[in-house]
Amino acid sequence: MKLQFSRLDILFALSLLVPLSASAHHGRGEFFEQPVGEIEGVVVDVRWRNPHVTITVQGAAKDGSEELWVLEGSDAGTLARRGVADGHVRVGDRIRAAGSISNRRERWLATSNILLPSGTELVFGRTGNPRWSANHIGGEPLPAEGTITEEASAGGIFRLWMSNTGTPYVVEEEPPLTPAARAAWQAYDGLRHDPVLDCEVPGMPRVMTVVGARPIQFERQGEDILLRSENYNLTRLIHMAADEDPGDVPTSPLGYSRGRWEGETLVVTTSRISWPYFDLPPLIGIPQSEEVEIEERFTLTEGRLVYDFRAYDPVNFTAPIEKTGYKAWSWHPGLTLATDACEDYVEVD
Repeated sequence: MKLQFSRLDILFALSLLVPLSASAHHGRGEFFEQPVGEIEGVVVDVRWRNPHVTITVQGAAKDGSEELWVLEGSDAGTLARRGVADGHVRVGDRIRAAGSISNRRERWLATSNILLPSGTELVFGRTGNPRWSANHIGGEPLPAEGTITEEASAGGIFRLWMSNTGTPYVVEEEPPLTPAARAAWQAYDGLRHDPVLDCEVPGMPRVMTVVGARPIQFERQGEDILLRSENYNLTRLIHMAADEDPGDVPTSPLGYSRGRWEGETLVVTTSRISWPYFDLPPLIGIPQSEEVEIEERFTLTEGRLVYDFRAYDPVNFTAPIEKTGYKAWSWHPGLTLATDACEDYVEVD
């Protein structure tokens, strides 16, 4: 089936794609509660990469001039788990796309649906539905959650966990910041200042708080614990029997993590962090000093791993910042971690 779109259809779709006023801070919030627009055009570039797939389309503006639009998707690994892989969209294809309009970047969409020349529709969303065609690919639920039975519970947290809800972006009151930190936060522009956009690997707390649907996995390493994340394929070492003074440890983006058990809860305290930003969506770009200390609590309850978060930076905060129940992961047996660097998606054996 091949659908045809009239010039009027195109003009109406493009009329929806009017950039809104810029917000003070950049995050995925640039797409939230924004109008949905449609664009038809010819694909001129496809980058099926992490941390975000991007497809560039050349379309016609209302005045007849040509303009480029960027269609942004999730990371390639998450899309592959939902049934959408590389190779469907090719340079030269005339496609139709729908998505939420960025209020930060001109002609930029968070893609929900793409209609291919063949009439097949790609569904990008986590819980998305086809928009135009009964013949669709994607929109599949992630692999089924596992039930932690008494036999399986012997492994406790030592398994692979994944969240179906992505990164939380809950509306937050003004954070408790010093005047200098507030001024720096208000001056932060993620489109210009975020080093991750240049594929710089982030540190704490961002590797845990801006993780999307990428899974994490706990493993034993002697007395210590390894926390592996598909988010940039980073591994954190949690020292469970450390007797060294953290003050003697060099700073690093991930910092120095010490752990202890409180019943079924793994409590991890991380200090000596050199990553310069405190990112806890929707709080993005808050300055972070090397005096920050972060406490994470991973609690296994009713078959889910619940994540509580608390941080205090005496240089930039006037009070601790806390998120109780910030995320909850479920067990997905059979899944494995995949590559998630700024490169093409490849399964990891």
